[in-house]
Amino acid sequence: MWEAMKYLWKKVCLCLLVLGAAVLLAGCGETQPEDKIRDLEFTVLEESDIPEALAEVIAENRQKEMKLSYQKEGYLYIARGFGEQKTAGYSIAVPQCYLAEDGIHVKFELIGPQSGAELKEEASYPYIVIRMEAMDETITFE
Repeated sequence: MWEAMKYLWKKVCLCLLVLGAAVLLAGCGETQPEDKIRDLEFTVLEESDIPEALAEVIAENRQKEMKLSYQKEGYLYIARGFGEQKTAGYSIAVPQCYLAEDGIHVKFELIGPQSGAELKEEASYPYIVIRMEAMDETITFE
């Protein structure tokens, strides 16, 4: 009988351990960084508003992924390119841009062409440039 109780006790402990692990894992997920100070205001620039020096660097590197920053006249420009895509119709979103204790964090998302849309069968090179007030902070591309 003692062996049966010992076996039952081991099963109960194992079940509690598995349940505890499941609860801990369920708590994991995407959360806001604890060191976030504030959201940053920015403007998405038209091609004609991009400083010439930055536009030249983008043109030279557009075929590959790029993450660039550039400061001029009190503004910080952050550029993100996604390299060559097989078709046109891509867009880029900026769902997060904030200042944290460790610097500026910017999240960029490449959005594919809409399903059912007529697509040009030529390569495209989607990129985006945002402008904000100049800051001397490290930039983290997410």
